[in-house]
Amino acid sequence: MVVLDTCAIIEACKKSPDFSLKTLEQMEAGAYVLSISFAEIACKIKLGKLEMSVSPRMLYHEFRQIENIQMIDIGIDEWLDSIELRWDENRDPADRIITAFAAKKHATIVTSDKKIKHFYKKVIW
Repeated sequence: MVVLDTCAIIEACKKSPDFSLKTLEQMEAGAYVLSISFAEIACKIKLGKLEMSVSPRMLYHEFRQIENIQMIDIGIDEWLDSIELRWDENRDPADRIITAFAAKKHATIVTSDKKIKHFYKKVIW
């Protein structure tokens, strides 16, 4: 299973997402989606940095209905894992939690984020 970064969730909502065929196949095989991504999307919308045709809450409910998606609610273990991550260059909580979760699961992250790509080598787009 792959871990979807927030940018991958946003991209997946487009009519023609810009993922490679390999990435699409891996996503269809199964993906983890972390709850923090929906908070991050909500913040971006509230700040006017992102427009979507659906609310973050509705998007969350839609993703929960997808059979091959496993929703991960962030708990204390995920927060502590992200804090313990040796990645001083990035203090973004969503990036840290998503990356720490992927590392713990030995999973690939679907992301276009250059900071994550530089730190975590198992990245596809």
